Order: sequence, then C-alpha cells, then structure tokens
Amino acid sequence: MTPMLNFIKGRSNAAEIARTFTVMMLIIIFITGLSVSTVVGWRLTHNRMDDAATLMKSLQRSVTDDDPDWNQWNLNSPINTKDTYVKVDTATRKRGHHTYYSPRAKKFLKARELTVPGFPAIRYRRGYGLFYRLGAEKKRVYYETWTSLNTVIHIFKLILGDMLLVLMICGVLGYFVMGWLAKRLNRPLADLTRAASRINHAENVSYHEALPVPDHPAEVHHLGLEINELLQSLNEQVLRDHQFVSDASHELRTPLTAIRGHISLIKRRGEQHPEIIPRSLNFIDHESHRMETLVESLLRLSRMDHVDVAGGYYDLTKLVEETVTNYRENLPQPIRLHVPPSALTAYVNADSLQQILVALLSNASKYSPTNAPITVTLTTLNGQPTVTVADRGMGIPDDNKPHVFERFYRVDQARSQEIPGTGLGLAIVARLVDLNHATISVHDNQPRGTIFTLQLATTPPVGA
Repeated sequence: MTPMLNFIKGRSNAAEIARTFTVMMLIIIFITGLSVSTVVGWRLTHNRMDDAATLMKSLQRSVTDDDPDWNQWNLNSPINTKDTYVKVDTATRKRGHHTYYSPRAKKFLKARELTVPGFPAIRYRRGYGLFYRLGAEKKRVYYETWTSLNTVIHIFKLILGDMLLVLMICGVLGYFVMGWLAKRLNRPLADLTRAASRINHAENVSYHEALPVPDHPAEVHHLGLEINELLQSLNEQVLRDHQFVSDASHELRTPLTAIRGHISLIKRRGEQHPEIIPRSLNFIDHESHRMETLVESLLRLSRMDHVDVAGGYYDLTKLVEETVTNYRENLPQPIRLHVPPSALTAYVNADSLQQILVALLSNASKYSPTNAPITVTLTTLNGQPTVTVADRGMGIPDDNKPHVFERFYRVDQARSQEIPGTGLGLAIVARLVDLNHATISVHDNQPRGTIFTLQLATTPPVGA
C-alpha cells in the first residue's frame, strides 16, 4: 500500500498528527467563534433594549392631551423609529378609553405572536421576525412598543456564516498543511523504516548492516543511534554464535573421527591382533571423557548467557585465602599468596569468584613449568579491590591477547594440542566476570609469563 493511501486512510503517523491538529484547530475556532457570536449578540441585543427604553421615553414626551403625535415622535426620537411599532391605551373620565396605533402597527399586531422560551420580553411575529416588547404606564396611559431585533439577527447570521466559512477553509487548508508538515517531520522516521525493511528482507546479510541516522529531528537521531547500537549488538551476537557453532563442530568432529577410527581398527584387526584392543579402548575412553567435558562446558556457557548472579559484600582476604588453600594441592606448581593483613571488602558473588580464581590457577598451571611458581596477589588499585594471578609460563603474544577470552581460542594451536583443555575455560571466566560487573585484563609478566588482573566492584550496580 502506497504512503499516500496510508495517509488518506489515516494509518500513518503523519495522518494521525494532521487529523488531531485539524480537529483541535476546528474546536478552538468553533469555541472562539461561538464565544464572539454570543458576546456580540448579547451586546447588540442589550443595545436594542436600551434603544427601546429611549424610544419609550421619547414616546411619552410626544403624547399631548392623551393623544400621541407620531410625527413629533419620529422627529424628536434620537433613534430611527422605522422598525418600531407602538400601541397606546388611554383611559380618562372626559374622553373615555381610546387606543392609538403607530403606522402599520395594527397589521403588525394581527400577525401570530410566539414567545421565546426563557425570554418573555422577546416575541416572534410571523412574517416580521423577532421583536423586543417593552411596556410602561404613566398617568393612566399605557404604552407598548415592539422594537425589531432583525438587525441583530442579521449580524448574528453574518458572524455565524463567516465562522462556518472560516471553519471550512481552516479545516481543509489546515489538514493539508499539517499533513504536509507532519509527513516532512515524519520523513526521517519513514526512511529508517524503509532501511530496516531492506535489511530485514535482504537475501545476503553480512551482519555489518546499519541504519542511516538523520541529523534531525533530535528524537529520530537518537532513535537511529540506539537502533544501530542494538543492531550492532545483535549482529555481533549472531557472528559469535556462528563462530561458536563452527568451532564447536570442529572441536567435536576431531575426537569423533578418532573414536570412529579406533572402532573401525578394532573391527578390522581386533581378532588377529587382540593387543591393540586395550590401547584403542583407552584412547576411546580418553576422547569420550574430553567430549563429555567439552559438552558440559558448552552447556554451562549456554546457561550463563541467560542468568544473573546474586551479589553481596564479602571479605576478599578470607575468600581468596580459602580458595587458594583448597586448590593448592591440585597443582604441581608452588603458589605464592600475597594478601593484605586487614579485611578487604567487595561486592561479588562468592561462588563465581572462587570459580574465576580456580579457572585462572588451572590455566596458569597448564602453560607453566612445574617448578615455576604461580603468584596470587590481593591489593587495591585505583580504589578498587584487585586480584592478580601471575605465572612464569610460555606467555601470550600481543596479537593474541585480545582473543584469549573467546570460545575455543587457544594460543599456539599446534603446541596447545599437547595441553589438555577445551578452550572454554577463559570464555567461562569472562562471562563470570561480566555477571559480577567486574573487569579482567591480561598483561605480560616480566621477564616471562602472563598476568591476569581482575578488578572487582565495591558497590552494587545501579538498578541492582
């Protein structure tokens, strides 16, 4: 469906803005016009009532010997008497009862009269329109005047007509102007939508795509930046998952191929050469155990992608000492421990910290000679509790340091085949570090070896 059709049917944001603004504008114009019409109508009506009172006084002055002089009344009245009708009733002892009518008043009074509800002084005469009736009595003479309100009604109709015309013009013009302005303001958002649609329906996705970020308006600019950050994060996750699947397939394929080879060897030569069976079974047992360890590590990493750990305040001095003491006997290398004499507190998950320390010690032991000591140091660096694990092993080249925490990454692949492990230990460490809102880095240990530096938090993260 085209954007214009969407706009006409009111499905777009621009159409919604234009419709809402037009309705609001029409309501404001209507209320303003109604208020102006009411005030003007009331003022005009009130002025006609004042004119009727003035005409009544002029009429009373024109009565001579109980006989009204209509010519004198017309001449002396400060207000035009053309649209005013008069009836005068006199009752005297000398002349008796007499009724006088102004010109055309008799015909006027014969017309059917209706009273406007709520306004008894305002009368409607069929064929003549609305009139204001005013009565007064002076010296046994009763005066009645009917002052036309048709001029007021005419002006009121003109105001209402102009208001309706303005409403229609402003409604149509305002709708299209606001529609154009809304579409112009909405264009950057529409461009983002089209770009996202192209990426979503692209046949070949490189996972490096990004949306074009407009410079204005500021809201759409920030939205584009946030979407690109989210898209980059998702792309990186997809690439990591692809790499993970590729690496996991490779790591599992190698032992499976070897196991199937030994099984085939036993089938072909087991009966003639039974001496190869124990050696093949030992190899199958070793490789299957390595696969079991690899699968358990993969499941552990997978579970850690969707969990949070509960932290608390712990004495690091005591926690590090207990971990090193309990694990010391499992390593061939001597461990040197340096901790402060007083308690050093950090906000961590105790189990996670112990797993991190054990994994770092195990990694240092794998890549270090048996007579090279491993040093564990607890100190404070830049106000943060810091744990370092230093070894005197083979070291890590500078170009390999950024990748040591990636899954299945192993330094010196040829030599690493001789060292037991799955290549997931440091990846698990990196995930545990993230869950504890800590940081870990790797540096060279002079003159030889590697130092892993773990910096812990002293307070809970914001929102925790």
